[in-house]
Amino acid sequence: MKLNALPLIMFLTLTTITFSQQEVIVIDREEYDQKYSSPKNIKLNENTHVFKFAPLNMIVGEINFGYERQISQKGSLDFEIGPTISKIGFNVNSHLMDQWSQPTAVDETGLGVLLGIGYRFYPLDNTEALNRFYVSPTMKYKVYNHFERDLTNTLGDEKGQNSNLNFTFNFGYQTWLAKSFSMDFYAGLGIGYQQRTDHSIVNEFNGSSWGYKWQQQSSSGARYVFTAGIKIGIGKE
Repeated sequence: MKLNALPLIMFLTLTTITFSQQEVIVIDREEYDQKYSSPKNIKLNENTHVFKFAPLNMIVGEINFGYERQISQKGSLDFEIGPTISKIGFNVNSHLMDQWSQPTAVDETGLGVLLGIGYRFYPLDNTEALNRFYVSPTMKYKVYNHFERDLTNTLGDEKGQNSNLNFTFNFGYQTWLAKSFSMDFYAGLGIGYQQRTDHSIVNEFNGSSWGYKWQQQSSSGARYVFTAGIKIGIGKE
């Protein structure tokens, strides 16, 4: 009877050990899930590049188109390009330079260009580049052109220019309202270099009579720069 009970005892022992091991694994898995799972399921972006437009930049005469492309899990390159429009206003075709001068001169709108490039780093955990909070050093070059015209056609037209080279360190947040639609909010502070060229009409005595001529004024220097805006994006995988 003792020999017949030995196999039964061994079978019960092995069964107990097997079920005990399986039970420990299940308990550890539950504890792991409770400890490391996030209470909010964060959805990572499904796009690797985004085409953008900055509507508020039109206030300062920029028609700003952008393109952002993911180059690593946490980093992306952001580009800006587009025309600039100077002397912009409401129902105003030109801007009177000096209403007391003879002849009368005006500044007229001209087209320029903007170019920008920046690197974006998305530091938050559980997110990839192109999604949520980012920091971005950015370099941007803008040229505003305008034309100075004598209304009496006594003098020929002159071209004025305002060029800006700005470096800013931006903070922003890009959120995806739909699978392929994003909103990009940003603000930053930096320094820039500005150079201006303008002309005005002055009197000139040529030895026998008085006449008029264009006189150029140029200025340049460094300045602090603040930037802020919104970009609307269309994403693509």
